[in-house]
Formats: sequence, structure tokens, C-alpha cells
Amino acid sequence: MKAFADKGFTLVEVLIAMTILSIGILGVAGLAGTAMKSSGYSQAVTQANNLAQLKTEELLSVDYRNLHLSDTTGILSLRRSCSLSDATVSRPVYTCTPSDPEITLDNREFNWSYTVAFIDLDGNGTADPNKDKLKRLDVTITWTDTLWRSTKSVILTTMRTRG
Repeated sequence: MKAFADKGFTLVEVLIAMTILSIGILGVAGLAGTAMKSSGYSQAVTQANNLAQLKTEELLSVDYRNLHLSDTTGILSLRRSCSLSDATVSRPVYTCTPSDPEITLDNREFNWSYTVAFIDLDGNGTADPNKDKLKRLDVTITWTDTLWRSTKSVILTTMRTRG
């Protein structure tokens, strides 16, 4: 006949098992928080990429000659103020800020802007938009990631030819 002490778990064994289980559950809970942050960031990056693509396509409808110029009367979503930000003759760059740079998606605020760089295609040291007929367009989308507490951005680059 077995002794009474051999029939079950002792209180110490139950406490050790519960401690090990608790540590495992806390580890999984920590991973869940990281997964939520990563999911929110991935969603924001996807939205920013889509917005950059949309704005790039809208800007491609602007005449090649006017892409780097301020426009206060044209299409409402493309009204902008542009200024020469780098006057290097081999690659002048214009920075353009839209009149309405804010876009809200799913309670997240995005801002957009773009730059136009003239490309010296023939390599003569001077970028001439009439002769070289090539501009680089960089559309930048920025937002503040509240979970990571930092400003993030996406830049979509395309080349625009005079055609």
C-alpha cells in the first residue's frame, strides 16, 4: 500500500509550476505589444507609399515646363509654392510645398512635399531643361508615428522627360 504523501502534488511543486507558466505568459504578452506596434507601422508605411504614388501620378499631369514653378490657380490639390533650394548649375533643385500639404487617413496625419532636380544628361556641366529634357521628381510623405514617438518619411523618386 502506497503512502499518502505519494498520491498528489505538493504545494511547492504547484507554486513552481505556476511561476514557470507566469513567466511564459509574460513573454508572450510582451511579443503581442511589439507585434501591435509593428502592425501599425506597417499600415502607416503602406498608406504613405500609396499617397506618394498618388501624388506622383497627379504631378505627372503637370506640364513639364511648370513642374518646378509655383502655381496658385491650377488644380486645387496641386497648388504649390516652389523655390530654388540648390542653385548648382549642374543640378539645380527646386523645393515645392503644396498649399494644402496635410492628408488624413484612418486618423493619421500625413504631409507631403516634393523636389524637382534638373538633370545634366549630356554631361556638359550645366543642367538645361530645354536641352537635356530630364527632371528628377522626389515626392516625400511624412508622418509622426505616435507609438514610436518619431517622425517617419517615405520618398518616391521618378524621372520626368519632356515629351
